Amino acid sequence: MRKHLKLLSIVKTHWPLIITLALFWSTVAILLAISIQRNEGHFTYVLDDPYIHMAIAKNLAQYGTWGIDKYGFTSSSSSLLWTLILSLIYFLFGPNIASPLILNFLFGTLVVVLVYTLLRKYKLHPCLILIILLLVVFSSPLPSLIFCGQEHILHALIAIIFVYLSAKILSIKKATPLEYSLLLLLAPLLSMARYEGLFLLLVVCVLLVIKRRLLYSLLLAGVGLLPILGYGIISISNGWYFLPNPVLLKGNIPDLFSLMGIIRFLGYSSCEQMLRNPHILFLVLAALVLFFFQYSKQNDIWKDLRIMIIIFVATTLLHMQFARIGWFYRYEAYLIALGIFVISVAIWEALPARTSVGFERTLIPKYVAMVILIVLACSPLIKRARLSLMETPQAASNIYQQQYQIAKFLQRFYQGSSIAANDIGAINYFADIQCLDLFGIGSLEIAKAKLKRAYDTEKMYKLAHQKKVAACIVYDHWFDVYGGIPSQWIKVGQWKISNNVVCGGDTVSFYAVDPNEQNRLCDSLRHFSQNLPQNVAQEGKYVNTKEVLSNAKVQSSRIENRS
Repeated sequence: MRKHLKLLSIVKTHWPLIITLALFWSTVAILLAISIQRNEGHFTYVLDDPYIHMAIAKNLAQYGTWGIDKYGFTSSSSSLLWTLILSLIYFLFGPNIASPLILNFLFGTLVVVLVYTLLRKYKLHPCLILIILLLVVFSSPLPSLIFCGQEHILHALIAIIFVYLSAKILSIKKATPLEYSLLLLLAPLLSMARYEGLFLLLVVCVLLVIKRRLLYSLLLAGVGLLPILGYGIISISNGWYFLPNPVLLKGNIPDLFSLMGIIRFLGYSSCEQMLRNPHILFLVLAALVLFFFQYSKQNDIWKDLRIMIIIFVATTLLHMQFARIGWFYRYEAYLIALGIFVISVAIWEALPARTSVGFERTLIPKYVAMVILIVLACSPLIKRARLSLMETPQAASNIYQQQYQIAKFLQRFYQGSSIAANDIGAINYFADIQCLDLFGIGSLEIAKAKLKRAYDTEKMYKLAHQKKVAACIVYDHWFDVYGGIPSQWIKVGQWKISNNVVCGGDTVSFYAVDPNEQNRLCDSLRHFSQNLPQNVAQEGKYVNTKEVLSNAKVQSSRIENRS
């Protein structure tokens, strides 16, 4: 009887958390079931990028090599912490597909529990807590991020704790040694989770300096930068850049040695990027309105809530200026979760005393403003939530029909061969190949050429020749800006998927880089064609619609004898 009463008491007290977790877990289970059903019983992530981390983790655990393949170091991960965690799991239990999914499920649950705990500290009404938790879950959006298989949920978790603790320390005259120590512990984890964590670290350190806590600010910056510096030294010692290639190639980093580079950077302002993304814009505007409203009542910025608003807005502006957002909801996910939490608490604090009954006429403009703020902030977030749920199963199907199939094709016919590609995750995780990354994330020579604005068709051709590349698998349109694919390469076929929502292109082309490899590539593609999902359209030299199926067994025997 006591157990039942205790359970009833827990449910009565924590029902917003219980309902949110139930909906969150159910949504993940439904998305997982739909994805597996659509993909012929196979599980795939919704992006190719998680397989990059998985490939590096696998090679580090098995061969002691931090690289996309086992043949050498590559600076291809922008999340040192996530890759190291995966590598530890792979070392203990062996490489597996499920680890990123399970980790993200656990971290997503922790995000919900963390936000719920903090909202209770600010004594929000349970009904409002439920609405906020649902917004955090579905607008971040946590279910879709779980299927991204990357570090973005972990980043959001660390960021929220870091901001809350920083605001608490800054809002009081003297924090406890435990609070100072916890923030020092979080700083390196923040920068290791994602390099964008440095934006948040910078803002907090500046606020500490303004607060005249210079020594602690320097200490915090030092421990936060330590893993970045350590990895940078290792990368340079291996002949690579200080920063990882994904940061250099995907970030908005100015070319300080070029006037046009500086002008291009200044023209790509944070405001311009926010105008194209209303879910970010309205969160920032709502935060600013709430800050000035509270500041007009009490001219003191050193209150924990106002400090959190400052940190959120400043970090968002830095991210918009120096980094990217989008690509399946992930890059700005930590800002969405943080913004919803901070703004929700600020709105609650701005409301009149909860004990008062009725409305005063003088407060009518305030109520109207609050309603407008909530509607503006929530509208794009709800749209984001809806689209993410709709697109997640289709995105998983895109990866299964394209990147997964390419990886299995290479695993079957090109083990140990040198392959050129522009999506390097799945192919390096599933297959043992020597990879020339024509995009540059996994190949230093390509990255150097792109950063120097010297990447073109000739450079592509020479590097492939030097690396003795047998076959190339790419999106043709990605290379139009560089002059196109080398004319010496022989295109033997292409696969086309339908309803593409996440892949870099719906059509991937297969080239024989070495003319002597043309027959082998044609035979291999023809034999593999029977394994492709039915809705993958095939075209090119290797396709003979009348004989593909009837010759499959003959081609299989020929290839096995050759190998």
